[in-house]
Amino acid sequence: MERFFHSGRLWDEGPYPHFLILLNEHPAYRAYAEAHHSLLSGYPLGIVPAQWLHGTILGLHHRVTPSQLELLRRAARTELSTVAPCEVQLGPVWPGVTAITAAVYPEDGLVALNARARAAAESVPGITLWPPEPFWGHSTLAYALDDFDDRRLNRELRALRPDRVTLTIDRIALVNEYQDPVAGYYTWDVVEEFRLGTDGTSPGCTAAA
Repeated sequence: MERFFHSGRLWDEGPYPHFLILLNEHPAYRAYAEAHHSLLSGYPLGIVPAQWLHGTILGLHHRVTPSQLELLRRAARTELSTVAPCEVQLGPVWPGVTAITAAVYPEDGLVALNARARAAAESVPGITLWPPEPFWGHSTLAYALDDFDDRRLNRELRALRPDRVTLTIDRIALVNEYQDPVAGYYTWDVVEEFRLGTDGTSPGCTAAA
């Protein structure tokens, strides 16, 4: 694996607004993540504490003004109200290039959430987003603090494999997110949480149907 918080990934300033699934609020997923901690602690990894477990729906990579943040909140209330709650399964866990992640399936619901969060952000003057890429839903359990050979870790993770977790995503949080490169993970302050599907139309997200 390669170090996650290298110079090219460190933020010049912060916090930056992000839309997150607050997975720390789901006891079953907290237990699932913690089932990996004993194994992960034997490697140079920044293990994400239970209170900071999350899945990122969309990140903004610059600071915003208070007025921009208020416009973003208003737009997000409208956009996210049109997406139904989604039932998803998390797991298995494997090492990526820079982090240990849990997969999220099916992907269609999270893709819809990403599209609606992106639409909200694009509606606010002065907010710029990275070019769109195929959205990959996941949750990070640990970030690499240094480069290391992960071949043994890969085998151990495949052998561990606790039961996957099924949960319902019924709200998304807009947060101010911070980097903690020394500890090796992200923290945040919640700005507002948005309930999904409140307008009754619920297009796009069909995973819970």
